[in-house]
Amino acid sequence: MLSEGAGTVNAETQLHWKQEKEQVHSSRPIRLLILLVSSLPPWMVNILVFPVAFFYFICSKRGRTEAVLYQKQFIAYTNGKRFKLPHPYLQILSFSLCILEKIEGWSGKIALDEILFQHDDIDELKTQLMEGTGALLIGSHLGNIELCRSLASFNRTGINRAVPVIAIMDVEATEQFNKTINNMNPDVSVNIVNPADIGVDTMSRLIEHTQKGGLVVIAADRTSASVPERSFEEPFLGRPALFPYGPFLIAALLNVPTYFVFAMRKGNAMIFPKYNMYIKKADVTFDCSRPERENRIRILCRLFVKELEKYCIKYPFQWYNFYNFWAMPETDSGR
Repeated sequence: MLSEGAGTVNAETQLHWKQEKEQVHSSRPIRLLILLVSSLPPWMVNILVFPVAFFYFICSKRGRTEAVLYQKQFIAYTNGKRFKLPHPYLQILSFSLCILEKIEGWSGKIALDEILFQHDDIDELKTQLMEGTGALLIGSHLGNIELCRSLASFNRTGINRAVPVIAIMDVEATEQFNKTINNMNPDVSVNIVNPADIGVDTMSRLIEHTQKGGLVVIAADRTSASVPERSFEEPFLGRPALFPYGPFLIAALLNVPTYFVFAMRKGNAMIFPKYNMYIKKADVTFDCSRPERENRIRILCRLFVKELEKYCIKYPFQWYNFYNFWAMPETDSGR
């Protein structure tokens, strides 16, 4: 049961995120969207997303159910200060716009001046990259972290050199979408590492990549598809949730500066969108003994969860984990 009136959790909402089937079963809708992006002004395509999102809202019981599941927990945690009743259409609309943003990003349609950097740690990251030192960027499925990769692929970073990016991501869950986007821009699949394939050789490659001034990007809000039991339990929006161990172990092994990154649309639905980019340097280093390293890995996870919760409260409808984020296995899997 969800706490504080959040409703009953059925068997379907207990699925691990990897067990959820991809919503895009055919490449036709994405190919049509790519065609529209290449043929029409961006504002016109944005308008067309509204009725498409409404159609999905009407036809997808699963989408509505999972949006409401999350929003009820959000309402309970915030005491209804942001909104008092669930608005699943707004979350589905925001997700539809995010898909469009990904296509526009990989099409080269998003310019650097559409990204509004904050007075945070962005200058330190830029200086570091200009000096040839790499970094690890930890993001999430809140907002659109792919903006970082797509901008870098077109050398739109504000850095005086090309910044190579390696993304650690599981692409199987959205295989159809990724294949279609890759046909449009082959750079999408360049330098992607499957987390299940990471071993000694892969880590050596990642370390060398950062030593040469490259970025490694990883999302840290979904437990591992191959070893979901290897996780940390942390409070999130008022309930315990599981977060993956792997991304924070990678931070320790790379032993380079780590930044939390959130790329958020300024509004839930915008015809002429701008994006707020938040960059926060993690005050955790790993020049320490192995026992202490494990403690710092846990601290890094905790810092990330606090940042994730902060921006989730600020941008509640840009949460794109469409599954029961608080589902717990029957056995204790927390580290």
